[in-house]
Amino acid sequence: MENNTKVILAIEEYCLKHKGAYEARPFGEYPICYKVMGKIFVQLIPEETFYKITLKCEPDKAYLYRQLYPEIIVRGYHCPPIQQPYWNTINLDDFSDMEMLFQMIDEAYDAVIHKLSKKAKMELLNLSELEFKDTDGEDQDFAMLCNRLDSALDEIVGGKFQRSQYEQYNQRDNIHDVIVAYREGKPIACGSFKMYDEDHAELKRIYVEPSYRNIGLGAELVRRLEAKAKIKGYRWCILETGKPLEAASHLYKKAGYKIIQNYGQYADMPDSICMERKI
Repeated sequence: MENNTKVILAIEEYCLKHKGAYEARPFGEYPICYKVMGKIFVQLIPEETFYKITLKCEPDKAYLYRQLYPEIIVRGYHCPPIQQPYWNTINLDDFSDMEMLFQMIDEAYDAVIHKLSKKAKMELLNLSELEFKDTDGEDQDFAMLCNRLDSALDEIVGGKFQRSQYEQYNQRDNIHDVIVAYREGKPIACGSFKMYDEDHAELKRIYVEPSYRNIGLGAELVRRLEAKAKIKGYRWCILETGKPLEAASHLYKKAGYKIIQNYGQYADMPDSICMERKI
């Protein structure tokens, strides 16, 4: 298989066609990973000196492919020994069958889905009906959802006067990385992050319309935002939420966030809770 941009883009496009799939780079620039529900099913290294793809496998099929393509397909190259039976690494310089490669990507995706809990499978089914768009703070759909978030916070936390101390930290023109979720063309959820410092991305403006809560959408937005932040070189995600916002705190704790001492502008705000997670 010729190492060129066309082939790499074909692999990327095919991976992202799978329901709920998104790009992540949890280990640095390479491998380029493709995840579903936070789980990796493909790891691609598009370098000329190491042009390989590693795919999740069921052990019996993994062994079969190694027998069919000896030395071209081997046990998961960058995986710990205990994980190697569940991954195959393919030398793309010596593998030319794109149809077979796509079949193995399908099987990699299915191997991950098969291991999900019933609840996670149901969440994926619901999330598969959505479209996720990468945009920025000037996006009008993002602006509309932010207004709805502010209205909801006014009701929960207090009126605009009580919340005015937070407004300067939530200006959309300071936010350059945004994800908006759509269902049948209708914007229903959003999330974003901005630079806090070179190592920390600060999650901001995470909101899900009430009728679309309890389907795992908030958690999916957090996963996708973390993946984007990692690609941009951040090592940590931090955030602030309010003490009255118990549902939000529960979401972040479930996603692995730990409470930390209030940082920066929130240091003297007793109603704030600050959290962080290494990504």
